[in-house]
Amino acid sequence: MTNFAPVTLAPPSFEPKVASVRRIALYSAGVLAVALALADGIHALQVGRQPEKAVLVVGIVFAAMLAAIPCFYVLRMRRQAEPGMVGLIFLATCSILLLAIYFFWVSWYVFFPADFLIWSEGDFVNEMLKFSVGYPLYSPQINNDSFHYVPGPPLLTHLIASLAGQAWSIPMYRGIQVAYTAIAAFLATLCCRKILRVAWPELRAADSPLWIGMWYAGLLLIASNSISNPFSHNLNADALAQVGMLAAYYLLLTYIETGSPRVLVAMAFMAPVGFLLKQNLLIWAACYAVFLAIWGSSPKRLAAFVGGTAGLCAIVIGSCFLIWGEPFVYWVFYILSRHPVSPLRAFQHLLSCWTYVAAGLLGGAAILRGRKSNRLLGAWLVGLGILGAEAYTSGIAWMLNHMGPGCLIAGVWFFAGLTSIWDTATGLSAVLPAEAWIRAGALTATVALMFSGMGLVRIPLRPISDDAYRYVRDIEKEFQGQPASRVLLDMGSWVYLKDRVIMGDRAPSIGERGFSQTGDFSGILERIGSRRYSKILMRGFHDQDFVYDYYLWPKSSGIRKALLENYRETGLIRAVEPPFAVQNAGHDPYYFGRISILEPRITAPER
Repeated sequence: MTNFAPVTLAPPSFEPKVASVRRIALYSAGVLAVALALADGIHALQVGRQPEKAVLVVGIVFAAMLAAIPCFYVLRMRRQAEPGMVGLIFLATCSILLLAIYFFWVSWYVFFPADFLIWSEGDFVNEMLKFSVGYPLYSPQINNDSFHYVPGPPLLTHLIASLAGQAWSIPMYRGIQVAYTAIAAFLATLCCRKILRVAWPELRAADSPLWIGMWYAGLLLIASNSISNPFSHNLNADALAQVGMLAAYYLLLTYIETGSPRVLVAMAFMAPVGFLLKQNLLIWAACYAVFLAIWGSSPKRLAAFVGGTAGLCAIVIGSCFLIWGEPFVYWVFYILSRHPVSPLRAFQHLLSCWTYVAAGLLGGAAILRGRKSNRLLGAWLVGLGILGAEAYTSGIAWMLNHMGPGCLIAGVWFFAGLTSIWDTATGLSAVLPAEAWIRAGALTATVALMFSGMGLVRIPLRPISDDAYRYVRDIEKEFQGQPASRVLLDMGSWVYLKDRVIMGDRAPSIGERGFSQTGDFSGILERIGSRRYSKILMRGFHDQDFVYDYYLWPKSSGIRKALLENYRETGLIRAVEPPFAVQNAGHDPYYFGRISILEPRITAPER
């Protein structure tokens, strides 16, 4: 077993940290402003044009900008132009242009008026509805009106929307998720700079506006990448959980730099507070404890931390139990504990995110050359450990969003490592000046190509079709003339907002528990049998992958059979016509599929 020498923590730095954080915030805000302005320009360029021609026009304009900005520097500096600076300007410009394309692309999702872009959106909004009317956030499972996420993200989102005067706006909720993602990228930028300040304190690039701008643009793209973070703009816990993950990592790096007891106290609060954002943030209690045990130098601090964070976690979880009782344990812990993990699927997901694994490894190798690198070894291994743990837990499903925060941490190490070697790798050669330009060009091209491999490149094409809005209107028409409480829609809660209706028996809740065989469906079977609903709208009713009664479940829920016996199909809402509204989004077009309209039978069906 390898023995690691205890870390001797450095005394607190005398650098004006508040001023440096404000400076980074200012640079980041500037990047956002430029990217948003360019995104607005993309909208203007595409008005009235066919999709292919619109993309071509945007491509020509952006390619011209990508070439012109580095060329302007070369023409200005002439013989004094540095190859490394040209490459850096190219990459910074490329990052901001890609960020503009992302903002254009995501704006169509943000402003979509209905909450069924992914499986979690309807339940996310339902949590807000329950809180607003005083209904328990977790109720007995027979009601089928709760979900297996903790309440922090929807309640904080609702609070922010209420303060903005948009308490019941679906687009506002999604806009807040994008804001969370921008905050996560800002924290990642602070982590990047912190790593460089510890490992390479003499490196001036850590304070360069150009580097900081590229870090922020690149890390925001990683925080919303299409491989492991495809849902960061959706109504889901992912965006806010990523903020929690990066805040926890920043605290670890700050403790490594300063050794401050106040930072240790903040670390003790991280796991219990993070739990309210997403259950997996409890991992920070173990990560911090392992770090202090191996790389810390004070057993007393370790004991104080373990006792403090364990006590705080017990208080938070115990308080939730006192408020909601056994249903809280069932929804938040029991269901997830019964999910089988497929090691093969987890390994496949790790390979799918290979660019981030490689980026984290290479970035760490570059940083750990520093004279004070031993202080960062633990943080690097913690980051890799989190990515590995996320890869393992992602084996419970087919999606890779579990790995999002770990990929962002890997991105932090990648950009920090790239910065630390940039001047050396692209420096001028006294004998062969052309060699430096070749090296700088090769490194710049490699990084630019990695942007694509990391899922940072999107086509500037409108992803939401007009037919998707027709689809929403058709659903809303089915609610006219009757109480919303009598109409069951399988996914989406926007139709219940006006009347503040808490609707249970939704597809995501049923599907989640049918898959893990943890559900008691006697409640919905009784409601179907008594024909409680005057109308039921369901996607995929005749398909094998019917969410209420999936064909691969070990045991049928019996819901399809009960529906056929008690309801008849009286109409259809046609699916969204191709191209699907979720093209290039990494989402399932199922949510825009054909909807069966079911109404109660007057007599029993013939056998």
